[in-house]
Amino acid sequence: MDNLIVARMQKFTIEDLMRCILGLQEIEIRIYFELLDMKEATVMEIAEKIDRDRTTVQKALRSLMNCGLVEREKVTEKSGFKYIYRPIEFKEVKVKMEELLDEWYLSVKEWLKKY
Repeated sequence: MDNLIVARMQKFTIEDLMRCILGLQEIEIRIYFELLDMKEATVMEIAEKIDRDRTTVQKALRSLMNCGLVEREKVTEKSGFKYIYRPIEFKEVKVKMEELLDEWYLSVKEWLKKY
């Protein structure tokens, strides 16, 4: 393999791979890793931790839930309810990324056979 290609591959970070394979934005990746550290949190707790507004965090959490990286639980309180967000374990994210990458690889191979 070309040395330049190998050198570029060695510079990849996990964030780069999450952006490429899962289609996540930087804020979503940051929130996911913050949640891993926090174990669980509300929107406001995350917003305070990363110094972003509530709506930005809500949008990112919605995207993370759609990708299956974050789960949400509705908790009833005296004054109403709140949502608690929890990340799935990182080892599950790695498995998901590997499966998606394998699917992509096979589809690209099929596509290349046509040409």
